[in-house]
Amino acid sequence: MVTMDSERRIIRDGAVLIENNRIVEVGKTDDSKEWDAEQIIDASEMVITPGFINGHLHASYAHATRGIFPDGLGSEYLPNVFSLQSAMTPEEEYWTSLLAISELLKYGTTCFLDPGSTKYLDACLDAYQESGCRVVIGAQVVDKPNPLNLPVTSSKEASQLIRDTIQTYDHELNDRVRAWAMPFSPEFASIPLLQSAKDIADEYDTGLTIHFNNIRQYVTYCQTQTGFRPSHLLNINGILGNNVLLSHGLGLDESEVICLAESGSKVAVCPTAAIKSGSGMTRSGLLPEMLNHGLKVCLGTDAVNNSN
Repeated sequence: MVTMDSERRIIRDGAVLIENNRIVEVGKTDDSKEWDAEQIIDASEMVITPGFINGHLHASYAHATRGIFPDGLGSEYLPNVFSLQSAMTPEEEYWTSLLAISELLKYGTTCFLDPGSTKYLDACLDAYQESGCRVVIGAQVVDKPNPLNLPVTSSKEASQLIRDTIQTYDHELNDRVRAWAMPFSPEFASIPLLQSAKDIADEYDTGLTIHFNNIRQYVTYCQTQTGFRPSHLLNINGILGNNVLLSHGLGLDESEVICLAESGSKVAVCPTAAIKSGSGMTRSGLLPEMLNHGLKVCLGTDAVNNSN
């Protein structure tokens, strides 16, 4: 058993006692002889680990579009994705979510963050309940015109949707569901909206996540319009912090890595998505530098429709 406790203990010939879906005791198999159990699962010759956490996964619609996009689709990829998603029904989102979660659980992932792309949360709540997973959800919002076919609202409406979603879903299913603020990205969400999202996350003691996949054109735009690179722009506007998770984290320079580390922000890197899209993890990502500067990094898969 790989415990991942503070001492990073590895227990050979170990046993785990579970009561009412909670781990209550961990020890050697000899210790388990005193346990009174209704069911015994023989995991000999196997390894037991804590459940894995997927830090960035579009679950609900992505499985319905897996494998249908050619590798060379380029910039037309995401507009097609979100056009197809807009046509999905609540029942379809329920079934595709349940399929995604089933695959996650099969390979040991028990918790994931869906970055706001699930439209029908009430329907998908049933999938979360039936599967027993832990999940972080939210409302994906933008207030700027965009080429991705993301629905645009006013900053005020977007902020209200973030607040309503957190009030409705945070701590549901005996705290297995958490709701975060989830503006899509700084590219398509204004600074006032991002500031409002951070304020709401702070108010409700929850998190904020955004897509932070900084292509060269956006970095150049930021520098031209504001004089700052993307991470520094977020920092001077009070949008970073220890409850902030930036997804992808590509296109940064080392000064931004230091800025993110000092702010306490975290990054979810998605290597398979970077490779599939041709962005490259080593060419446009600074994972070793992030770790060297003490930045907390987690792994995500982004979506099956851009990794197949």
